[in-house]
Amino acid sequence: MAQKHNLTIQVVSIIGGILTAIFFLGFLALARILSSEISCLLVGSLLIITTLTISRLVIRSFLDAMNITLYIAGCVLVGFGLSDYMNILFIVLIGISMLTFKLSKGFILPFLSVIAFIISFFGEITHIFSSSYPLQIAVVPVMAAFLFTNLFEVKLLARLGNSFSKYMPFHYGLFVSCLVLMSGLSINYLTQDMNYWIISCILSVFIWTGLLIMVQRIMKVMQVDKPVHQVGIYILCIVICLPTIFAPYLSGSLLMILICFHYGYKAECAASLLLFIYAVSKYYYDLNISLLIKSITLFIIGISFIAAWYFFTQKRIRHEKI
Repeated sequence: MAQKHNLTIQVVSIIGGILTAIFFLGFLALARILSSEISCLLVGSLLIITTLTISRLVIRSFLDAMNITLYIAGCVLVGFGLSDYMNILFIVLIGISMLTFKLSKGFILPFLSVIAFIISFFGEITHIFSSSYPLQIAVVPVMAAFLFTNLFEVKLLARLGNSFSKYMPFHYGLFVSCLVLMSGLSINYLTQDMNYWIISCILSVFIWTGLLIMVQRIMKVMQVDKPVHQVGIYILCIVICLPTIFAPYLSGSLLMILICFHYGYKAECAASLLLFIYAVSKYYYDLNISLLIKSITLFIIGISFIAAWYFFTQKRIRHEKI
């Protein structure tokens, strides 16, 4: 109950901090306080330094919204101040995010710094190559980082030692980044050129690999030891995923559900389920096929899920009896 309460406070603090930052930036703009790039850069740097100082000296829940407001406003103002120098801008934001993660205490600022680092890092790569494709490919390393963070969670926590408090912000930052990247993949689905289809296939292969890794872990827990059953489950997974080869966001949302469910992250699992429902709806209505074929596809997938549910349920019941 305490974890749910803390999570609720953190979510409300983040939403309130973002909204307050928007109004605060609007006030600064209307008051003509930010009349030049230099003033934006100076005010933004001051806000970031102030936020890091407060977060190190005082850790209180009621200060989270204020820290979020000042930090987001500071990063945005620094962005305005360096808008004419994009290479320098992303490098500066990367440095700010790393410094924030290292120096700040609590949950909120390290969490935001992880998201800011991912955005800045892939923004820099996108600017260097002058293409939007790195943003689409970004889901692979971020999802891989999230997957292996969970797979090797015990070893990672043992190595962190005194830095244990940094793990949860890092974990949630990766999760939210995965949600955003998966949602972004679905926006321009079926509206891109041939290169987009090739990239989608590549992304799907990597995501399917992650799915098979998670299925292997789940089969190990469920004590599915017979090779015939293991091969059958692998084949079933591939058959289910094949129709989504050009929609990696759909198989990606399924991978996130498996990760969060297997490792017991209830809030993340619920968010992944919402993403999966959105992904299925988006995929269904974007398909350029007849309604009959759509219905047959959904029927086959439904039968496959029911068969998988029945198999794992029976396996669990036999395991409990033993």
